[in-house]
Amino acid sequence: MSPGRGSILRRRKTKRLKVLRRLLLRCVSIVCALTAMACGSSVTSSKTPSIPDIWGVWMGLGGVTDADPRFRNVPFPAPQFTEWGAVESRRLASPITPGECNPWSPVMFMNGGGLFPIQILKGPNVIVIHHEAVTQPRRIYMDGRAHPAPDDLLPSFLGDSIGRWEGDTLVIDTIGTNGRARPINGYVAGAVTSGVDTAPRLPASDQLHVTERIRLAGGGQYLENEITVDDPKTYLKPWTVKRYWQRRPDIDLQEYACTDNSRRDAEGQEP
Repeated sequence: MSPGRGSILRRRKTKRLKVLRRLLLRCVSIVCALTAMACGSSVTSSKTPSIPDIWGVWMGLGGVTDADPRFRNVPFPAPQFTEWGAVESRRLASPITPGECNPWSPVMFMNGGGLFPIQILKGPNVIVIHHEAVTQPRRIYMDGRAHPAPDDLLPSFLGDSIGRWEGDTLVIDTIGTNGRARPINGYVAGAVTSGVDTAPRLPASDQLHVTERIRLAGGGQYLENEITVDDPKTYLKPWTVKRYWQRRPDIDLQEYACTDNSRRDAEGQEP
């Protein structure tokens, strides 16, 4: 082999080694970066607060006279009606209650009466709440969506609910109700939530906007729901109540159908 050819081969070999060295350094840097990302991800995950255990069956404490005084339902405030709200309240106070088996509004759904339990279930990006006395479940969407645009919003008895966690508090925002639900404080048999049967009926219109702040209390044995009602068609200003539920793993929800349980003397239902 001539000296010139040997020199060329050495230069080529040196060049290959430099290229391989650069490739090796790049691979090492990529591995380090991926490792750092994985470590950062695990640290972030470990710092993510756990979701409170609100799941399971709960019984409202309305009408429970021996309940812990810290967890007693706050009474409804004296209503300050608009002109429309006052007329609607009187209409709903009829001895033969109109729409007695209509579904409930989200406020009455979470009233915390002591007659029927609720069950809170967790699904992918949604929280579902079943009420023993209501055939329609509540669905609270947790995937970060906003409410539909007004033209796309389909009014319903329970409305459109979206939620988010603020620390250990579940915040639920509901709009889009149809204004046809039973009164917020029930009918005559709603005394367990309204205090007395002669209390004015509390309507809810299609302008109802409900904000709920749900959190565990009493070491996780109670559920507190702070409910704010903003309905400018019905009330002169927003109002807030607190409702409490007790954890009841010893009971299950049963089937209940209003139309199969007519109680004319109790609720003014027509036979």
